[in-house]
Amino acid sequence: MKDTIEDFDLGAADAQDEATLAIKHPTTDKPTTWVWSFYGPGHPNTVALADRVSKQALRELYDRQQSRLNGKKVKVDEKSLEELRAEQVDSIVQRTKSFTPVKLGAETITFTPDAARDLLLDRKKGWLYKQVTDFLAEDASFIQPSGKT
Repeated sequence: MKDTIEDFDLGAADAQDEATLAIKHPTTDKPTTWVWSFYGPGHPNTVALADRVSKQALRELYDRQQSRLNGKKVKVDEKSLEELRAEQVDSIVQRTKSFTPVKLGAETITFTPDAARDLLLDRKKGWLYKQVTDFLAEDASFIQPSGKT
C-alpha cells in the first residue's frame, strides 16, 4: 500500500504525559514566545480530574434517582454561565503544568495556578481561552507524529 506507515508501532501513538502549546497572536495567528505546558490524558492529574468529574456526575444522578424513588420532587441546581466557566477554567488549571513568563503591560506574569485562572477568566482574553480549550480537546495534541511514513 502506498502512503502507509512502515513498521507501525502502536505504542508510538500513545498520548504523552505532557505537551506544549505555543500561544498564537490572536490576529496574525503567528506563534509567540509564550508557551503553556499541559498534562496529557494519562497523567495522574488528568486522570484524577476525570475521576472527580465522573464521580460527581454519578452522585448527582444517583441522588435524583433516589429522590424520584422516594416520591420527592427533584430540583436541579441551576448554575450561572459564570459558574460554569469558572468550573471549566478550574479543570484547565488542574491540567496546566506551567507557562513561560509573559509581559502584561509593565508587569511580568509568571505561572501560578491563580495567574493561569485569572488569565483564562479574563473576557478580554477570550482568544487565549479558545486556544487552550481547542488544544486540550484535541487528542492529537499529545501524540507525537511518527517519523516513518
